[in-house]
Amino acid sequence: MTATGNGHISRYGRTFYVLCVAVVAWQCFVMALDTLHGGVGQMLHEGRMAVVAAANALLLLAPYWLLPRRWRWAVWIPSALLTLWCLMQMCYCRAYDDLMPWQSLTLTDNVNSTLASSTVALMRWQDLLVLLPFLALIAAHLLSKRHASGREGILRPLAITLAAGLLLAALGYTGGDTNYRKRLLHNFSNREYFARNGLIPYGLFTLHEAMSSHNVTDSEREALQRFLQQDCPHYSDNRFAARERQNLVLIIVESLHTWPIGMRVDGREVTPVLNRLVASDSVIYAPHVLFQTSHGHSSDAHFIYNTGLLPLRDGVVAVNWGAGPYPSIAQALDGYDCREVICTPGVNWNQNVTARAYGFDTLYTRTELMADGALQRHGNVDDAALTDFAARLLPRMRQPFFLEMVTMTMHTPYPTGKVRPSWITASDTLNAEARGYLNCVNLTDSCIGALIGDLHRTGLYDHTVLAIVSDHTQVYLNRVKGLTDYEAVPDDWSIPLIITHATASLRYEPIIGQVDVFPTLLDVMGANGYQWKGLGHSILRYPVTSAIQPRNMSILGDSTALTPHQLQAWDMSRLMILDRAWAR
Repeated sequence: MTATGNGHISRYGRTFYVLCVAVVAWQCFVMALDTLHGGVGQMLHEGRMAVVAAANALLLLAPYWLLPRRWRWAVWIPSALLTLWCLMQMCYCRAYDDLMPWQSLTLTDNVNSTLASSTVALMRWQDLLVLLPFLALIAAHLLSKRHASGREGILRPLAITLAAGLLLAALGYTGGDTNYRKRLLHNFSNREYFARNGLIPYGLFTLHEAMSSHNVTDSEREALQRFLQQDCPHYSDNRFAARERQNLVLIIVESLHTWPIGMRVDGREVTPVLNRLVASDSVIYAPHVLFQTSHGHSSDAHFIYNTGLLPLRDGVVAVNWGAGPYPSIAQALDGYDCREVICTPGVNWNQNVTARAYGFDTLYTRTELMADGALQRHGNVDDAALTDFAARLLPRMRQPFFLEMVTMTMHTPYPTGKVRPSWITASDTLNAEARGYLNCVNLTDSCIGALIGDLHRTGLYDHTVLAIVSDHTQVYLNRVKGLTDYEAVPDDWSIPLIITHATASLRYEPIIGQVDVFPTLLDVMGANGYQWKGLGHSILRYPVTSAIQPRNMSILGDSTALTPHQLQAWDMSRLMILDRAWAR
C-alpha cells in the first residue's frame, strides 16, 4: 500500500485495491447466498446478487484513493471487521434464520462458554470461502514487492472506481422488483434485505432503524386502544378449568421438537415419559405449535409464554425492554407463590431483570444450583441438577404455587461426553447430529420423569397442572432423513404443547402459535378473572388453525377469520412493548 508521493498511487496500490474489492465482493456474495439460500449451491443462478455485491464493494472502498500515504494501512480495519462480521452472521443465521441486528452486537453479557461452544458447532466448511480469501490477501501483501513505479494521480482511479461502482449498481438494481421504495425502505427480514440490496443500503437502513425514535405517536396509541377494546377478548368465565387454585409447574424445554415424541431408535422409545403423558387422560396435546421467536430466540419464547405478547422483529425485548412491567401469568395467578429456576447465570438473556418484570417473587440461577450441590451431584448435567433442585424446592413452597423451570441440556452443540452415552449414541441408524440431539432429548425426558415421580411422592401431582412447552426448534426432522430444508413439512419443525389435568383429553392437530399458549393456560388454571388474555387465542375456545411466522410475516396453516387479528397483533404488540401507558 505504498505511494510514490502525496497524491500518487503506485502500481501495487492499484493492484491491491482491486484485490480488496474482489475479496469484499466475494465475501458479501457468499454470505448472501449462505444466509438466504442455506449454501452456495445457487451461485450460478444469482448473477444480479453478485453484481450488487461487486457494486457495493467498489463504492465502499472508494475512499481508499483519498487516504494520505501514512493512513493507507487503515484499509485493513474494515476488511478484517467485514470478515469477522460475515463469519458471525453466517453462524447466527444458521441458528436464528436471519442476520443479527446491529444493536445486538453490544450484548456482551451474553458472551460466555455456552455461546462460544454453540458458535463452534454452527460452523461449516463454507465459512472457509469467507476466511481464506482474506488470509490470501494478507499473504499477497506480505509477499509482494511493493516498488514505487507507475506514478499516477488519484483523481483518475477514483473516477474510474465510482463510475464502475455506479454502473454495476445500475445493472444490479434494475430488473426484478423495481418498486424501489418498498425494496429499500421496507424490511421483511435482514438476510433478504442484505442479499437484495447489498452491504451499503443494508448498513444505512439498519443504522437508521437503530437510531430511529421509538416513541409511540398519538394516532398509534389510539389505534392500540381501539384494538384492545374491540379486537381482544374480554371473557371472564372459567368453564374450562378442571378445578380452582391448582398449582402450576411450567417447564420451558430447550429446543424440544415434536418429532422425537413417540419415536423409537433401535426399537426403544426416545421419550417414554412424554409418550405416557400425551397418552394420558385429561391431557391437552398440541403437536404443531409454530415457534414465533425472533432475534431474542430463547428469551423471546420466555417473553411470549409469560406475557401473552409477541416479540419485536427488529430487536431483543429481554435486553432492551426487559424491565417492563408486563402483564403475566404470575400476575394472573393472584396470591400464588411464584418462583423461577434456571440453569444459567442470571445475566444470560437478562433473566435477573425479566424475572421481576414477569412477576416472579424469587429467581434461582446457576449460582443457587452450585451452592446447593445439585450440579456436583449430577456431574454438571444441567437438566438433572435443575429437576433435582426443583423437586426439593416444591414441598417448601406455599400452596398454591407457580414454578417456572427453564432447561438447558438440549442446547446445541452435542459433543461426545456432554451427557452419558446410551444406546442412541451407539446407533448406526442415525447421523451424528441426530444421535447427539436425541441422546440429550432422552436425558431431559428422564429428568422430567424424575420430577413427576417426586411430585407423586410428595402428594403434589394430583393438585398440580404440569405444562411442558419448547422455546424454539433445533434439528429439523428432514435433516435427519437426509432431505433439504426446502423439503420440510410441519411435522419436521413443529414444537409441542403438553398440559396435564385439563377438563378433558384433547389432541389439537391444527397449527397454532406460541402466543396461543398464554390464554390456553389461563383457561386451564381458571385465571380468567385477569383482564389481559394475551394476543393469542385459547385453543379450548377458538378454532385456531394458523399462526404467523415473524421472519416474513407469512401465514402458516389454514387462514380463517382469526388470521387478520393474528397479523395485526404483531404491530400492536410492538406498540405495547414500546409504550407502557396502555398497561396502566
